[in-house]
Parts: sequence; structure tokens; C-alpha cells
Amino acid sequence: MNKEVYNVQNPAIGAAILWRFICGYKSKDNKPTPFPLLFIVLPIIFREDLCAVIKSTQKKKGLSKVSEKLFDGKKIDELYSINNSAIEMRSLTLASFNVGILSNIFKMDYEKALVYALIDTNKSVFASSTKYLLDSAEKLGAWCSELTLLEISEWLKVRF
Repeated sequence: MNKEVYNVQNPAIGAAILWRFICGYKSKDNKPTPFPLLFIVLPIIFREDLCAVIKSTQKKKGLSKVSEKLFDGKKIDELYSINNSAIEMRSLTLASFNVGILSNIFKMDYEKALVYALIDTNKSVFASSTKYLLDSAEKLGAWCSELTLLEISEWLKVRF
């Protein structure tokens, strides 16, 4: 991986993004995040165009509105590329997950494959560029918590 990409797409930032996604997921009903769902987070958040669509969508609109924007905006290729990107970024997601576990920002119930946030700190301590990614991840997590894995799979064209 070249140095510029690594400066943005590294396991430490990935761990923070996964953590905010997990916090967003639990924000609705205080429920843990299914582990397989974590594999779609980084491929979405690290894509500037997809992240921008999430950031520009009102929180109350949900994942269906994001999918609709991508279909209406002739960006269907981006939507269909999430699954391939998730496969390509598996090692980064796992490395980020390990950093998060070792940093005690989240934990996993290995028998049930569920992930729990351990802290919910003030996001203002992060740089604005990182906060943009964290806010988008949190919003994505909240939207995903309202859907089943099957519904997420259908909206985002991914396989778990």
C-alpha cells in the first residue's frame, strides 16, 4: 500500500471508524453489532463519494435513501462495488478490529459473533477530517441497526 493511502486507510483510523459505527448501531436500542456487518464499514467510509452521500443524507432518512440517491445519481457502479471492496479490504478491517479490541474501545462476544462498544467518548477530540469519517460511520451504524442483515444486503448489494 502506498504511503499516502496508508496515512488515511490505516488500522488505527479504521478502528476508530469501526468503533463509531458500533456506537451508532447501539444508539437506537442499545443492541450489539453483528460481526459480519463490520466488513462493509471501511469500504463505504473510505470511499469519498459514498461517504459524501452518507454525510449529505439526513439521519432520519435512512439507508434506503442512500441507496436511492446512488441509483438515481447514476452511481450504481459504486453501490455494486461495495461487496468487492469489502473482500479486498478484509485484512484492513481485521487489522482495524484487532486494534480496537487491543485498545479496549470495543469487545466481542465470540460465541455469538456480536460486538459491543466499551466507551463513548466526546468526538470533539478528533481532527475535523477524521470527525467527518467518524460522523458518517456513526450515522451508517444507526441506519443499519434499524434493518436486518438481509435488508442491508439488499440495499447495499453485498453478501454476508
